[in-house]
Amino acid sequence: MEVVSAVLAEYRVNWEEIGPLQRGYRNRSYPVKSESGELVNLIIYKREANILARIRFANSIGEFLSLHGLPARKPLDKRIVVLSNPRGTSYAGLYNYLLGTTIPWESYTMDHIKVLGETMAIMHAALTGYRAPDQVTLPATTKDYIRTYSRMSRYFHRHNVREALQDKLGLSVLPKVFADFTKLLNRCDKLPSQQALHMDYVRGNVLFGTNPKSGELAVTGILDFEKSSCGPVVLDVARTLAFLLVDCKYKSEPQVHKYFLTSGYQKRGKGRLSKGELKLLGPLVGLFLLHDLYKFLRHNPYESLWQNEHFVSTLNLLDHRGIITFNKQMLRQT
Repeated sequence: MEVVSAVLAEYRVNWEEIGPLQRGYRNRSYPVKSESGELVNLIIYKREANILARIRFANSIGEFLSLHGLPARKPLDKRIVVLSNPRGTSYAGLYNYLLGTTIPWESYTMDHIKVLGETMAIMHAALTGYRAPDQVTLPATTKDYIRTYSRMSRYFHRHNVREALQDKLGLSVLPKVFADFTKLLNRCDKLPSQQALHMDYVRGNVLFGTNPKSGELAVTGILDFEKSSCGPVVLDVARTLAFLLVDCKYKSEPQVHKYFLTSGYQKRGKGRLSKGELKLLGPLVGLFLLHDLYKFLRHNPYESLWQNEHFVSTLNLLDHRGIITFNKQMLRQT
């Protein structure tokens, strides 16, 4: 709490109460009540590569979207506080406090999914007008993922990894997958519509609440733009669709497609995907599902993964798409 108090002093915030650390976010997030009664949000960022550049373009995009009427996290002070200690340098920022809550994965209703799609389309429409200011450079989405898939390919081709996956999970990734996905990303790179994207528009970064004017369900907060990049909107749509297929445990794949893409993104939000983009959507969902599988494998003991519903759901979706094979008998034995 001493560090939080020191950062608030840097921002000249006279505080009455510092709330508990908010769980479930990538960074350390603290709600703060000022002496005037205003709620603000203090974020201390994780130490990671290029984080300062990511904070700068996240702030830039959040501010832009807020000016265009979207409930985006935006900086209340343009200064980024530097925190130095023997473990290294980290950064902090002061932001608006957005009301609303994240939704547990088993609680997503048809209305939640439709509103999510609608708001994404409105966000995409606004971002067509975004131009990065000086000292802010958005990375290219396709280039980022080509580098990621190169790392993934090396991981899955290691002899010890292949043996461990087969022995402990009965799992193997089809050999041609990485070449196919690299070609897919190169095709996306050539699409004519390239713009700023969120690329992490998933459950933990979206707050739901009530629209004060209509009283209806609404997205009341869009958080964490640190993964924002520049590319075709179909990549952003596919990233969120892959998350929904795993997270919406009580909705079938056709239902998720209908509610999010057809009813929400296209009908309510007036979002548009070209015929070429629609052809790429299905394979791109597979690409993001495989990336999610890779993260499961890198950050968890293999033996514990059978107890993780998200992991098992991801496996089944990838198996259905012919991207991986796994021993279903091992799943039934757990």
